[in-house]
Amino acid sequence: MQGKTRELWLDICAQAAVEEDPDELLKLIREIDRLLEEKNRRLKIDRRGPPPSIKSFGAA
Repeated sequence: MQGKTRELWLDICAQAAVEEDPDELLKLIREIDRLLEEKNRRLKIDRRGPPPSIKSFGAA
């Protein structure tokens, strides 16, 4: 899924770069924004990583 999302993002950016209709350009920009927000949420989850185990609290 991640590869397909990346390809879609690139395709939409390429379309936006040449789009002349302001209404269509706005639609493309909104879709790019949605995809970037989705990626940002995924990255935040990945950075947090798994929660620490209970054993790690008692180990010293």
